[in-house]
Amino acid sequence: MLTKDKNIAVVIVEDHSIFIEGLCSVLQNVEGVNVAGTFTSGEPAIDFIGSHPTDVVFLDISLPEMSGIEVCQKIKAIDRNIKVIALSNHTEKSVITEILQKGADGYLLKNTSRKDLVNAIFQVRDNQMSMNAEVQSILFAPTVPRADVPRLTRRETEILKLVSEGATTPAIAKKLFISPQTVETHRKNMMQKFKVNNSAALIKKAIENNIIN
Repeated sequence: MLTKDKNIAVVIVEDHSIFIEGLCSVLQNVEGVNVAGTFTSGEPAIDFIGSHPTDVVFLDISLPEMSGIEVCQKIKAIDRNIKVIALSNHTEKSVITEILQKGADGYLLKNTSRKDLVNAIFQVRDNQMSMNAEVQSILFAPTVPRADVPRLTRRETEILKLVSEGATTPAIAKKLFISPQTVETHRKNMMQKFKVNNSAALIKKAIENNIIN
């Protein structure tokens, strides 16, 4: 458990060496903080974290071979008490949400100030979530529905989800207590709405528009 009376062991996982150098330069004179290791890819970082005391990990999302989101998940599987701060240029709401769902304790953009960077370490140590103001505005901004996204009925959405899971028309009909003909009618209506010609394209469009996951 990370306490206030010990140095905070920080690990940096970032595929750009020049950025690692800059981050180490920022942290080297911060009292109570010690950079325990730096890595340019996920696998060696995970191996190190599994065998060395680690308190906070600064983690890039765009890494070679294994994404930062996957690395975060593996770190949390090693020890849920290790704090992970995503440090990225990604400003997509879906990316931010996904890594937070995988257990990240903070999300900072790479243009963050030195002050915010250092504060983030102590915030996560104290079990607080740490995010840039810009990240917060992205994360908590209301989602505005796109005008060109077709609106589906509840039944169409149910059928679409089952289609995406690989269910056949007879299986969907049985599950929803409707006829196979009704299933096919809904499927054709949805393909018309999305202007596609087959179920694979229909599913792709639905995923792109966040109608199904």
